[in-house]
Amino acid sequence: MRTKIEVVANVVVILLAVVIGSAYLRDRFSAHGPEPNEVKAGDRLPRLEGWDWSAHERTLVLVLRKGCHFCEDSAPFYQRLAAQQQEARSNTAIVAVFPDAADAVKEAVQSEGLGVHALAGVPLEKLKVSGTPSVLLVDRNGTVVNAWIGMLSPRQELEVMRAVACAGNTCRDQA
Repeated sequence: MRTKIEVVANVVVILLAVVIGSAYLRDRFSAHGPEPNEVKAGDRLPRLEGWDWSAHERTLVLVLRKGCHFCEDSAPFYQRLAAQQQEARSNTAIVAVFPDAADAVKEAVQSEGLGVHALAGVPLEKLKVSGTPSVLLVDRNGTVVNAWIGMLSPRQELEVMRAVACAGNTCRDQA
């Protein structure tokens, strides 16, 4: 009798683990599109004080927040992006945009070793971004070419690296 109860209990525990695990994996890895009010390709971004979209062929906007652990975890990737952009003399500029005050932004940029231009005090709603980190590829008219929301997977990081490495019209199909 005792072994039957143990077997049933083990089966119940295993089934519960499978159900919880599959729900977690489905939510974590499902290909959700952007939320209805979330930024997407084709959206036009407003003018940002301290940044001129038309001064660059394209701009990669890093939407970050001081104290965001996903942003901090992504800092090595952003450092590689900035280094690649400088080495390749890419026509894609990189700007980090923060909703935080200027002193907090300066501290975050220095502590994370981000060698990019940074803008402080930009409300996330202005960019139609609900969370950080987010990465937006924007053309010289302020139109979003591509958007990556949340912490990026290795495949998404590669997409962003390719987009920054591209020059002129040769990469429109890759972005």
